[in-house]
Amino acid sequence: MAAINLPLPRQRAASPARLPKGAINTWVLAGMAVLGISAVLPVLQDSTATSRGFQIQDIQASNAKLESQISQAEADVAGLTSLARIQRRASEIGLIPGLNPVYVTVTEPGPAPAKLPAEYLPGTSPSQAGPDSWWQPSDSSGQPPPR
Repeated sequence: MAAINLPLPRQRAASPARLPKGAINTWVLAGMAVLGISAVLPVLQDSTATSRGFQIQDIQASNAKLESQISQAEADVAGLTSLARIQRRASEIGLIPGLNPVYVTVTEPGPAPAKLPAEYLPGTSPSQAGPDSWWQPSDSSGQPPPR
């Protein structure tokens, strides 16, 4: 009976298989990989943003250069089309102003589809407009009554 009063020997709980000494746990390896990747990502993002910034500066510089070339070309065109230059060049090659201009009236209509830009075509006549506002009565001329 003396054996009954003795505590039972502790049984070890089932534990995971122990790794041999010096072996690496895969969870530790995965954690280190995640930590390494999370440390490298901000550096990659920063370098990408920096290189894009340089690309944007290069594009802006080329845009400014092209705009200056366009401005220079416009100035050249303006200088070449000035009336004083045209008169000077005409006198250099022996042209003189006409003394008696002849005006020719053409009664034939032009081709059906106009070959001119719309800004040079005669405008359409405005149609008769209705009253200025719908809440004010108007007389027969389309004008509101005087106040």
